[in-house]
Amino acid sequence: MTASKNILVVDDDAKLGEGLCEVLELEGFVCARAATAQEAVRLAAQLKPSVVLTDLQLPDSNGFQLCQSVKKISRDTVIIMMTGRFLSTEEKTQGLQLGADDYITKPFDLRELSARIRSILARSARPAGG
Repeated sequence: MTASKNILVVDDDAKLGEGLCEVLELEGFVCARAATAQEAVRLAAQLKPSVVLTDLQLPDSNGFQLCQSVKKISRDTVIIMMTGRFLSTEEKTQGLQLGADDYITKPFDLRELSARIRSILARSARPAGG
């Protein structure tokens, strides 16, 4: 039942990205970082991460467009959107329709983030109907 534990963290805030990776690695995940959507798409194609944890606002794109690009690479990749602002129901719905699996609002508790990731990975590892 060992689902792959590779995570791609996408955030243009270097300190936040590095901090997230440090904590996630302590939690047993293997972490890669990208600062732009373009870099994230390249790394997603190369590394095939189980989870993409992405900021909604990126310097060269947005999380919704990145979500679409990553889902073209692998429909199975879990995408969690991080946002620092309130999202309307329409925005959340749009993200979910494009393939986002969850949202988390900054600032967030790192234990909660880890628990969310583990929960989503456990669900996605189960056989259909099980």
